[in-house]
Amino acid sequence: MADRAQPGAAGGDADAESGSVGDDNRGRALVALEVMRRRGLIDPATYEARKREIEGA
Repeated sequence: MADRAQPGAAGGDADAESGSVGDDNRGRALVALEVMRRRGLIDPATYEARKREIEGA
């Protein structure tokens, strides 16, 4: 039987998209926020408010 990837294992692309690459917490939070906005998981007003909070922190 051929070797298969383990279920739930994320590839490098997923890590880069989620912002988990690097050590800058603010940068990771902004990347994650942008991904949520692009996927339609948060509305534009929430995105802008949260972005201001992160950038001001």
